[in-house]
Parts: sequence; structure tokens; C-alpha cells
Amino acid sequence: MFLIILSIIFYTISGLIGIFLLKKINFVKKTFNNKQNIIYLSIFFIVFGSYLGQYDPGNTGIAYQIGYGVGNYFSCFVGAIIATFLATKFKFSFNNKLFYYALFGSISLGTIMLLITI
Repeated sequence: MFLIILSIIFYTISGLIGIFLLKKINFVKKTFNNKQNIIYLSIFFIVFGSYLGQYDPGNTGIAYQIGYGVGNYFSCFVGAIIATFLATKFKFSFNNKLFYYALFGSISLGTIMLLITI
């Protein structure tokens, strides 16, 4: 339980970095501020997390790997929601473009974190 809360806090910080730093980059503005590209990025993150689940010492099979990827994405998604909630001064909406920047920041920095921890 402690690790889940710790990962949500990390993804919240990553989402805030995505909102305040990555939205200033023109490439990110053009590419990752619409739903379709964020959905593709989310699918990549789930598949990538499932792939990395096979290297976990507690791996028991394909169901564990899928759960590892989906669970990691769920933490990332919750972190992006909390980051957007904080950045919009407690007025959250899924249609807000800040949510897309937060999710992009959480996924990109989360991918880097997962690669480092292997």
C-alpha cells in the first residue's frame, strides 16, 4: 500500500512538471494536446508496463504482467488527475488541456523511471 501511495505522489509531481514545463515546448503543444495521441501514448505505457512486468521477481505469468501494466497506468492516471486538480485551483475537468499535459508528463517521466529501476 505504501508503494502505491508513493508512486501516485511521484506521478503527481511528474504531472505538475508536465503542466508547468512541458507545455512550453511547441512540439508537445502540437502533438500531445488532443485525446487521440494521449490514448496512443496510454496504450504504449500499458503495453510497456506489461512487458516490464516479466522482469519483476514476483512474476507468476501473463495475468501478473497485464496487471502490472494496468496498475502502473492507473497510478499514473490518478497522479495526472491530482496534478490537474492542483494546477487548476481545485476546478478539475477532463476536457481541460492541462490534463493532457499532466498525463503526458506522468507517462513520459514514468517511463524513464521504469527504465531506471530495471
